[in-house]
Amino acid sequence: MVYLSKVTSRGQITLPQKIRDDEGITENDYVIIQPAGSCVLVRKAEVNMEEIMKIFQKEAKRKGVTKKEILDELEAVRKARYKKKE
Repeated sequence: MVYLSKVTSRGQITLPQKIRDDEGITENDYVIIQPAGSCVLVRKAEVNMEEIMKIFQKEAKRKGVTKKEILDELEAVRKARYKKKE
């Protein structure tokens, strides 16, 4: 089946409901948009925590940030947020 969707002035398109249902795409999901010659592919972005951790670890290593520094900063942010809620 082929669908037609109009591009808005902000570059947005609406994915037809049937496609969203069939692909399991719901509100606030992310999609990957990839040029493919004269076509554009759109697919649901799957979150892979291992892949995210590898990227994070590589970037931390590149910047010379230690695990202890990250944990200390997270603790400081948590304490500051907790104080704001009181």
